[in-house]
Amino acid sequence: MIIGIVSGLLSALLQSGSYVFSRVFIYKHRNSFELVVYSQLIMGLFAAFTILPAMMFSSYPLTWKFFLEIFLCIFTFAAGQYGFFQTLRELEASRLSSLLGLKIVFLALITTCFTDTPLHFLQWIAIILCSISAVGMNFTGGRITGKAALWLIFMLVCYAVCDMLEAELILQMNGDSLIANSTAVAALIYFILGIFSLPFLSKYPLKLNRCKDALPYAVTWYSAILLLFVCFGSIGAVFGNIIQASRGILSVLIGLWLLHLGYEHLEPRVGRQAWCRRFLMAAVMICAMCLYSYAKTLTGK
Repeated sequence: MIIGIVSGLLSALLQSGSYVFSRVFIYKHRNSFELVVYSQLIMGLFAAFTILPAMMFSSYPLTWKFFLEIFLCIFTFAAGQYGFFQTLRELEASRLSSLLGLKIVFLALITTCFTDTPLHFLQWIAIILCSISAVGMNFTGGRITGKAALWLIFMLVCYAVCDMLEAELILQMNGDSLIANSTAVAALIYFILGIFSLPFLSKYPLKLNRCKDALPYAVTWYSAILLLFVCFGSIGAVFGNIIQASRGILSVLIGLWLLHLGYEHLEPRVGRQAWCRRFLMAAVMICAMCLYSYAKTLTGK
């Protein structure tokens, strides 16, 4: 469990850093989809070089079930991304970023309904606390339209199913090393995603300066994903997502650091009330992680 928690926290730290690099790219080039295309191609290249060393300690099960779940995982991820962009049309980015924290609720519901691992009531309390904290970290209030709510639910369900499939794929790998198994699955998924990104080069031809600017985001995000898969393989998707939610706390700390350095174009200033709410939600998040961890010692799940 320690490996899962540590890898989850490191993944959250790297993801928080990747968000900063994504803002740098978007601030400079004003095109978020261009970042997606270039970074996905770069990560596909990383994945191609990652698969070979991982295969020295693990191997893919040559079964229809495994490869079907691989493509289901990629499909749900792509569908979730589409839902994300559709929701972004209805809600401002800061609110949507917070509402992504509700994914843990859908993940817990799917786990309870479709697997034989019911959650302890203390785990449910931790999940609710985690959701409250994630949403409250940056949520600005306001009405959510019915259309926005439907796209939000669609997106969250897709992301939750994708996370569950990732954890299941790792368990099917033929190897004794959790790190090798997790790395091999993550690399295969991102290699395929890289291939699927190639057709978009017709719209966004390769430009060296764009690739160079997308590289920091791609490096930090891909590293975070490798650690995230280790986390999911070790402690499961539900607990892994609770640990991952610590990126909200880390993002707040990174935001303070950026403001201190004078990068207000990357982290806009907010009032004292907003910072107080963020630190309160951070404390709630820490309580949620500790409570879920304690509940796991009681149930062993």
